[in-house]
Amino acid sequence: MDAIGARELRLRIEERQQWQQAEAVRDGRQSREDPDAHRLSRIANGLRVYDSEEAWTIVDGVRVKRALTLAKKLVNGWWEVVTLEAAEPG
Repeated sequence: MDAIGARELRLRIEERQQWQQAEAVRDGRQSREDPDAHRLSRIANGLRVYDSEEAWTIVDGVRVKRALTLAKKLVNGWWEVVTLEAAEPG
C-alpha cells in the first residue's frame, strides 16, 4: 500500500470510530454506518461536516451567495443533523 492509500485507510477508520462514539449507534437506534458518509468532507470533535450546496438569494435587497452545509453533531449520544450557513455578497 502506498502513502496515499494508507492515508485514505486511516481517515476511513477515524470516520468509523467517530460514528461509533454515539450510544444510539452502538445500541442500534441509529444506523451502524453513516448514511451520508459518501458526502463527508471532515470530522472534528463531535462534529461531522459534509459537502456544501451553494445558492443565490436576496437578503435586504442585496444578492448574496449562500452556502448551506450539512453537519451532524453528537448530542446526548445521538447524531443530530444541523445546517451550517454562510453568506457572501455577490
